[in-house]
Amino acid sequence: MGYADIIAREANSLPEEQQAEVLDFIAFLKVRQHRQGTASIPMTAKEIEGFFRSFNVDTSNFKFDREEANAR
Repeated sequence: MGYADIIAREANSLPEEQQAEVLDFIAFLKVRQHRQGTASIPMTAKEIEGFFRSFNVDTSNFKFDREEANAR
């Protein structure tokens, strides 16, 4: 008997609300697994710009100043 069978048997013995929680947890694990699998892939400049665009902040004139950042 594999893990999937054991999980199904155990989940089947729970009330329906707790079965929904088990499904939520499985969804969480899938998202976390996906993020870990893609975390090491560097983002492109377009992806980074898209990420910051979601904050509705204009970064087009931003210039990084290492000296200023280190002074903070």
